[in-house]
Amino acid sequence: MMLRNPVIKYAIIFSLFLLFFFGRNLLYAVNFDKISIQEISMTSDTGTSSGYGYLEYRFRVTNNDTKSHTVRLEIPKDNYMYGTTALSRLSNSVMVPPQSAVILRLLQPPFPMGFPVGGSYEAQVIIDGRSQDDSVLFRKINNHGRFYYSHSHDIANILTSKDVGGDLRNLFQNGVSPEKTENSEQETENQENETVTIPPSTIVVPAASGSHTPPAELMSWTSNIPVEEWSDYWLAYTRFDAVILTDSEWNEIQEQHAGIFEALKKYTETGGILGVVGTNGNIPKEWLPVEDAAQTSTQNSAQNSAQQYQAILGLVYIFDKNTETAKPAIEPFRETVLLHVKLWRNTYGSVNSSAHSNRGVRYPNETTLLSSLPVVADYSINIKLIMVLIIVFAILIGPVNIYVLSLFKHRIWLLWTVPLTSLVAGVLVFGVSLFQEGFLRQSSSATYTILDQQHEEAITFGFVGFYSTLTPRGIIFAPETEATACLDRGYGNTRLLEISILAGGHQFLTRGWISARIPAYFMIRKAQSQRKERLTFDWATDSSSVANGLGVDIKELKVCSPTGNLLTAHNIKAGEKVPLTLSNSKETINASLIFSKAATFNELRRTYESIIQNGNANKQFIGSFFPSDRLPAGSYLAEIEVWNPFVEEGIERTTPYQNKTIIFGLFE
Repeated sequence: MMLRNPVIKYAIIFSLFLLFFFGRNLLYAVNFDKISIQEISMTSDTGTSSGYGYLEYRFRVTNNDTKSHTVRLEIPKDNYMYGTTALSRLSNSVMVPPQSAVILRLLQPPFPMGFPVGGSYEAQVIIDGRSQDDSVLFRKINNHGRFYYSHSHDIANILTSKDVGGDLRNLFQNGVSPEKTENSEQETENQENETVTIPPSTIVVPAASGSHTPPAELMSWTSNIPVEEWSDYWLAYTRFDAVILTDSEWNEIQEQHAGIFEALKKYTETGGILGVVGTNGNIPKEWLPVEDAAQTSTQNSAQNSAQQYQAILGLVYIFDKNTETAKPAIEPFRETVLLHVKLWRNTYGSVNSSAHSNRGVRYPNETTLLSSLPVVADYSINIKLIMVLIIVFAILIGPVNIYVLSLFKHRIWLLWTVPLTSLVAGVLVFGVSLFQEGFLRQSSSATYTILDQQHEEAITFGFVGFYSTLTPRGIIFAPETEATACLDRGYGNTRLLEISILAGGHQFLTRGWISARIPAYFMIRKAQSQRKERLTFDWATDSSSVANGLGVDIKELKVCSPTGNLLTAHNIKAGEKVPLTLSNSKETINASLIFSKAATFNELRRTYESIIQNGNANKQFIGSFFPSDRLPAGSYLAEIEVWNPFVEEGIERTTPYQNKTIIFGLFE
C-alpha cells in the first residue's frame, strides 16, 4: 500500500539511483573480486590542514585469493592544476600474499594536490598491472600545503585521542577562562556587539600590533580510531603541532605496540610537542625534566609551574586527569603550540607571492640558499657564444642555403636541408654548452646531527642541494626523511610534481622536483634508530684517546670528558685512533660541569629553531652551532667537511661540492 504513494515511490527510485551510481563512494571498503581496499584515517575530519609536514594516506589491502597479487594505488585520479605548483600523482605498490592483508601508505608533502576532474578525490586502483574501472574514495584533507588559499590564519593543529576527556579537550581548545567579576561581566556586556564570537573548536591569537601577519588559530583533531591503530610512521604526525593522549594509552603502546611508540617518540624528539593526560605515564629515561634546565631556560614562571620534559628537540607536557588540577599546565601548553606554528611561519617567511593573495608564504627559497649553499661554481651561461651560433645558423639556413640550392636548381631540397641544418645546429649548441660545463652532478649540504650513542638514535636536520647538467631520473630520500622542497608556491609558477614510494618505503621524487641546470634545494628532518656509528673513548690515567667509528674523516673534534675536562683532536681519519689533547683555554676547562644535559637539550632546541627559521647555511652559523664551553659532561662536537653519513645521497653518482656537517654526540 505504501508504494502506491507517489512521493514514497519516487523517493525509493531516487535512492536506488544514488546507490547505484555513487554507492561505491559512500562505502569505506571497495571490493575488486578477491581484493578489498579500505582507507584507514586517524581523523574523520577533512578541515584545513597545516602548511608543513607530511600528510599520510593509509589503505588496508586485503587479499582473499589463494595466490599473491600486486596492488598499486595512484592519487588523485584524473586531476588538473593551473597557475601554481601542485602534486599531480602520488603512487605506491604492495605485494599482498594470499589470505592476508597489508598496509599501503601514500605521502603528501606540503604541496597542494591537483583538483579532481569529477569533483571527488579518488584513488586509481591497478591490480597485477591492470587498471580497474572502479576507484577508491579517500578523505582528502583540505588545503594541505596551499598557503595562499582562502583561509586567513596560521593554523596550529592538535591531534587528540578518543580517550582524552571532553572537559579537558574543551580546555585545550578554548583555554582556561579567567574568573569573572562583576566589573568584568559588565565590560563584557558593553563590548558584546563589538566582539567577534570565536567558535568553540578554535582559539585565535591576534597578530602583533602593526604586523601584517594574520592571527594564529588552534584546531583540534579528534582521532576516530583507538591509539593502538594509529600510524607507526613518524612522518604521519609531522603535520600536527602537538599530539595528546592518556597515560594508559601511552603505556599500552610502549608495552604492546612498539612501532607506534617509536613513531611518536621520533616525532617528539625531532621538535614535536607531546601531551600526556595522567601522571602515571612511563617517560623514557633519556627525556629529562625541564626543571633541570631552569638556570638557562628563558621560559616564564607559568611555564615552569607545569610538569614538562625536554625530549631532545621536543617538549613533553604532563597533565593531571582532574580538570581543575590540570588547568595551570594547559595555558603554557597552548602558548607553546601557538609559538610552534609561528616558528614555521617564520621559517617560510611572509611574501606577497602574487596579485591573487597577500598572505602567501614559502620555505627558505632558492635565492637565499644559492648564496649560502652553492651547488656549482658558476651559474652563468655563455650567452655571447650561443648568440654567435644562432646568427651563423640563421645565415646558413636562410640566404646561404637558398643561394646554393638555386645554383643547382634544387630549391625543392629546402624541405629536407632546413630540418637537417636545424638538427645539426641544435646538436652543436647542446654539444658546445655541454663541453663548456661538462657533465655535472653535484650536491651540497649544511646539516646537523644529534647522535645518542647509548640508545643508537640519530636526529638530523638542515638543508641539502642538488645540481645536474641533465635532468636526472629523480631524487630518492629514505623512508624516515622529511624532505621539503624549497620552491616558490605562488600563482604563475606552474609545476606538476610526482612521488612514487619504492620498495622498502623509499620516497622517489620523480617529475618536477629538479630540472637540468637549475639547483634544487630541500629542507630535511630525519629520525633514525639502530645507528651503530660512534666515537669510542679510552680514558686512561696517563693519556686519553678516541677511535673514529663514524665512517667519515673528522676535521675537528671537541670532547667534554665524564669528569668535565675539555679535550680536542684534529684531522682524524675514519677508523683511526688518536690521542686527545687537553684544551689550553682555562675558560673552557670544567665549564661544562655547571651545564646539565637537560639544559643542553634546551639550547639545542633553540639553535634548531633559529637555524630552520633563518634558512641560513653559511659557515659562521655552522661554526656557532653549539658553543664548546657549554658541552655537558659525556658529549662531543665533531666538524666534518664531507657528506653527512646520516643523510642519504639523494641522486646517485653525485660529486660533493660543498658540505658542512656538525655532529653533536652523547656517549654517557
